[in-house]
Amino acid sequence: MGTWGTGISSNDVYEDINYEFFELFNQGMEVSVITEKLIQKNKELINSHEDQNNFWITLAKCQWECKSLDPKVLNRIKDIVESGKDIELWKELDSSQSDLTKRKKVLDSFLKKISTEKKTARKQKVKKSLNAIFEKGDCLVFKLSDGDYCGVFVLESEKETEFGLNLVVVTDIKKSEKPTEKDFENAKLLFRLEQQINKEFKPKEQISWYYAQHFKKAETEFEKVGQLKVSKNYFSSKDYKSFSNWDNLKLFQDYFYSDFENNRCKVDVKLSSLRKKYWLQHRI
Repeated sequence: MGTWGTGISSNDVYEDINYEFFELFNQGMEVSVITEKLIQKNKELINSHEDQNNFWITLAKCQWECKSLDPKVLNRIKDIVESGKDIELWKELDSSQSDLTKRKKVLDSFLKKISTEKKTARKQKVKKSLNAIFEKGDCLVFKLSDGDYCGVFVLESEKETEFGLNLVVVTDIKKSEKPTEKDFENAKLLFRLEQQINKEFKPKEQISWYYAQHFKKAETEFEKVGQLKVSKNYFSSKDYKSFSNWDNLKLFQDYFYSDFENNRCKVDVKLSSLRKKYWLQHRI
């Protein structure tokens, strides 16, 4: 039982069940269906001497918030509280007298609260679908702190998804004049040294997914200077499991070029290798 306090929500079971309940609720699922689904899915918790009380307490709270508290679930909470079985469990786990007193007050207060129907039911929060900021194939530039332009390329652009992610790769383009589309056609990937678990440093390509909802807060100004075809498809669920904020592009490149001789990696990979499928590279 992962518990860090005497409160109703101060345990792992509450966090997990509460999250699952309202994820399904916000998808439009009925409370009765959610309840049955969670009961069937969490038999191990329900049969656990240490976790079953927290399961039913959490379920009762979720139902109550939706003005759909099942009388049978309410009776379970009455039994848990009035019989003192939850306090006995805490005694078995060597809780201090102070924690036992606090826990009893919490349980009594909780039972009193859910015994009266909530005035207004919790509303479903419909998740908005987002589109990525930039289009697949966009050639983007931004200014570094030293005044030079840095070039980054958009490998993927999600449409109508939860986060609206762009997959962006940093190229080796760094120029005092504004780069052109031609520069991107000939560009290579920029690698940096990344420390491994064994403390060795290995070259790592600078590719990450960037969130649409964080773009408005970014201070970095991006400008599109071209568009190149990308025949490969990338998926945030399996490709390049790195996620970042837009301002980190400038932050990381400023750091990289501040000590270029020590940070650079002699790895030669063309940007076109990420744009084109293997069979297309041999035909074009």
